[in-house]
Amino acid sequence: MNTTEKALVLKVGCFREADCWVRLLTPSRGIFNGFAFGGTRSRRRFVGCLDPLSHVLFSIGSGKRGDYIILEEGSLLSNFPGVRTDPGRTGMAVNCVKFVEAVGVDPGDAKPVYELLLETLSMLESGGGSPDFAPWLFRAKLAFELGFEPDFLACGRCGEPVGTGDGYRFAVERGQVVCPTCLSGGKPLEGLAHPLSSGVLRALDWVQRSRPAQWASVAMDADVRRQVSRLIELFVAYHLGLSWENGVYKKV
Repeated sequence: MNTTEKALVLKVGCFREADCWVRLLTPSRGIFNGFAFGGTRSRRRFVGCLDPLSHVLFSIGSGKRGDYIILEEGSLLSNFPGVRTDPGRTGMAVNCVKFVEAVGVDPGDAKPVYELLLETLSMLESGGGSPDFAPWLFRAKLAFELGFEPDFLACGRCGEPVGTGDGYRFAVERGQVVCPTCLSGGKPLEGLAHPLSSGVLRALDWVQRSRPAQWASVAMDADVRRQVSRLIELFVAYHLGLSWENGVYKKV
């Protein structure tokens, strides 16, 4: 029995003469591959639907034995023309898509990841986003959506709220802030402990609570931005096992 579902097209390839395989992200299935037989020649079933970064309503079926997924037809919802025609925005979108693919998305996590990527593409389409920062925000937010949610505004040891000064450290492995008072007690921190100011911790809390539409207008001091990016890199590498190197995400 066929079903209909909205999907984001992540990647498309061709095989044989007129057929395509399509990698999709949907809110119920996560990432999977489907086959659009005759897709390269169809003038009615897949008009504008078989391009990466397209948002499509697909009619989805399966093979006779149920061992593969067939895309019967599609209706284009958006192909984000502003993203496609601007190299900077295209690069940010592709970076985010590569991260989603590298992480892998099973059905249980599919809905929040799908919504986050769709909102990010819409934000980029509106003209927002910074090439050197939007991908970092996306990585952090995706990690938070997957359940890695540190409390950036309270000490993980004593529970005291973060104040206004410096001297805080963030224990990457435990995902906890440790305040200067607890640090002065002499009990060592296990693993990697990154020094942070209270301003950086508040910026990270904002990232955790924000949505992509808000990223278009965010302004951060250069030093805060540098520290936020660095901590996001360490956090994602430890908890998701991925780092961005030479244009690809690598397992660490």
